[in-house]
Amino acid sequence: MHAAWPNPYQSCWNITRPDQCGEGAIPRRGCGSVMNVRHQCGATVCVTIRDCGPRTRSWCGELACCNGECRSNRIFDMTPAAFAAIGNLNAGKAPVWIYE
Repeated sequence: MHAAWPNPYQSCWNITRPDQCGEGAIPRRGCGSVMNVRHQCGATVCVTIRDCGPRTRSWCGELACCNGECRSNRIFDMTPAAFAAIGNLNAGKAPVWIYE
């Protein structure tokens, strides 16, 4: 299972700019780093960072909700296989918690 992270290296950070959406505390985690992603409503999947992305500043304030609780800002992209492990692909996005 793979994902894209907005801060694997400085040139990626310069493109994604999650700090412009209030997400400035995103740690640098290089390609090959492993993270756990938990859907706010339950399932968890382990992913390996393989790419830079998404361009967070393009979606500042965008909401994803589950059971009336919402998270904002798109800071993480997952492959279809990784996303399908925690949610419905047709939803396109999900509120998640990311941790190591």
